[in-house]
Amino acid sequence: MKPYAVAALAALLIAAAAGALIRFGLVNGFPTWAANYTAVRHAHSHLMYFGWGSLAIMALIWHHLPILTGRPLPRGVHVQMTATTVAAFLSFPAFWVNGYAPTQVGNLSLPLGSIISGINGLTWVAFILLYTQMTWRLPRRPLAVRLWDGAIALLVLACVGVLGLMTLVALDHPSFFLHQAALHLFLDLYAVGWFGVALLGLLWAWTGEDAVRNRQVPVMPLVICLAPTFFLGMAPMLVPPALSAVAMLGNVLAVGMLGRHGLLLWEQRRRLPLLVRFSLLALAVHVLIGVVIIFPGVWTWAAGTQLRVFFLHNLLLGWLSSVLIGLTAAQWISLATAARQILDALWIGGVCVMLVALLGLEMGGIVPVSSRFWLELAAWSSLPLVGVVLLQLVRATRSDADVDVVETITPASMMTG
Repeated sequence: MKPYAVAALAALLIAAAAGALIRFGLVNGFPTWAANYTAVRHAHSHLMYFGWGSLAIMALIWHHLPILTGRPLPRGVHVQMTATTVAAFLSFPAFWVNGYAPTQVGNLSLPLGSIISGINGLTWVAFILLYTQMTWRLPRRPLAVRLWDGAIALLVLACVGVLGLMTLVALDHPSFFLHQAALHLFLDLYAVGWFGVALLGLLWAWTGEDAVRNRQVPVMPLVICLAPTFFLGMAPMLVPPALSAVAMLGNVLAVGMLGRHGLLLWEQRRRLPLLVRFSLLALAVHVLIGVVIIFPGVWTWAAGTQLRVFFLHNLLLGWLSSVLIGLTAAQWISLATAARQILDALWIGGVCVMLVALLGLEMGGIVPVSSRFWLELAAWSSLPLVGVVLLQLVRATRSDADVDVVETITPASMMTG
């Protein structure tokens, strides 16, 4: 699975570079070759979701499943992973020019972004079918596998949102509520649901179940409670009181269970790479946001700000990317201890400064600092992130053999080291 993990790192490098371009463009203006801000932002975000998050998670799941189940990988896994990789990378140029708007290709005007997104969705279906084939009727389902079951259930539900949105558009349905509900069903459950629960599965696959033997670890209740939380991503004025109450209740219960996982994993921090330990702090911030939003008026107030940008970057950089880089590097990238510590420190510093800058942009009425300062700080903080990913990618591609570095960097060696 190393080639696919390396491809995922390459996707992260391109997405991170596009993110840096966006941040500097917001300060100094965009170059003519990247003048369509909305399209560039779509290209950045879709490659981050499809090429980095999903591809890296799938590679790590396929790596761990034979160990956890004692079964060989299905024969079609490499075809599926190759198709997922190609489709994910195609999303970047497909969105770069016009985003979701039609693009002129010869005599045809084609919605390339939508077409490539659909092809990506088909590769996810292939992944789900192969995963189901490999895990069907296991005599015992380890904790990590049960979490991946739940993550895939949320991925399926997120894809229902895509199908619903396509149907509404095809029928020219006038309901703005249904359009927004379908959109956030996909966006929020894909990131918070599929990504979040799958990451927990990867971390428990790394630490081992002995860490939580005879202790209550929520799985399906977490999945069920996460399902309605996508309503909180919508504008509060659109959501009927009954649905907002259900979403709030689900959110409260879900963040409580996420906190339970986080605390149990923190107890095993000596088994975890440094970046993964840092990611648990980002998970704590995610849980804190979920708690704060239940207070009266906070949801409505936050909807009128750009705090969603802070939320997404904490989720995608602090939580998702820190876990995946930490596990991918420990598994497949051989680095000297000092070099690894320097790269980890640069990543952690860059993410922290980025998050402070994004939060500062929304605190203009409280902190007497200009918006330009925060925008410049966010822009410059993106450069060490790009540099870290580039160096990790270079080292990964220069490895002499596709070996499991986990033999030298294992949970056990971390505890004794």
